[in-house]
Amino acid sequence: MTDAGPRPIRGKIGPLDAIDFPVDSPEALVVCCHGYGADAADLAPLAFEIPTKRRVRWIFPEAPNPLGSDPMASGREWFPIDQEALMQAQVLGTHRSFAELRPPGLEEAADALRALLDQTKCESLFLGGFSQGSMVAIEAALASDVGPQGVFILSGNLVDGKGTLERASKHAGTPFFQTHGEQDPVLGFEGAQRLTAALTDSGWKGDLQSFQGGHAIPPNALKALGEFIDG
Repeated sequence: MTDAGPRPIRGKIGPLDAIDFPVDSPEALVVCCHGYGADAADLAPLAFEIPTKRRVRWIFPEAPNPLGSDPMASGREWFPIDQEALMQAQVLGTHRSFAELRPPGLEEAADALRALLDQTKCESLFLGGFSQGSMVAIEAALASDVGPQGVFILSGNLVDGKGTLERASKHAGTPFFQTHGEQDPVLGFEGAQRLTAALTDSGWKGDLQSFQGGHAIPPNALKALGEFIDG
């Protein structure tokens, strides 16, 4: 819900630091993972900005790895990315594709996220995130014996397309919510379309909601995500 409470608590849940918005008798748990170079505080305001009718406990995990060599740096990464390849693609006006890759560190990050989920049991779990955070969330969902009630993907892309297809069918019927900017300079719109196709071909239920814009979460997506959580 989006009223003045609950008060956020910052602490460790399982192996990960996180910002937790606890509520009494939550009707849903939403775990939302930040993007590359950000931290848990980056998306935490969404707990007040996304309207829901259900009583929602929000948790915003923090990626386990500092960005760069400074362990005190505020920016975090779920797994390393090839910054040079990313910048080269942007200079050439193309996009870095992850569809044929299984990035080193992805599995370890997903395992840490699953360990957090093990400490926060809830029958109605919604798991997702923004950009790199959505990639880790999908990986965690695919690796779970029992998947979440819903997955939300904000400006994400297909990672390890072959592995995604092989495992997503085990969770056929999973609802997903996906948005992506058609002019996204970081993660291309085509990669988002390929992710949509992989999930729907595997029996997941959802579609891609595009918007005119870049690597962002548009205001109208907040209302739509709230409706997705409410079911």
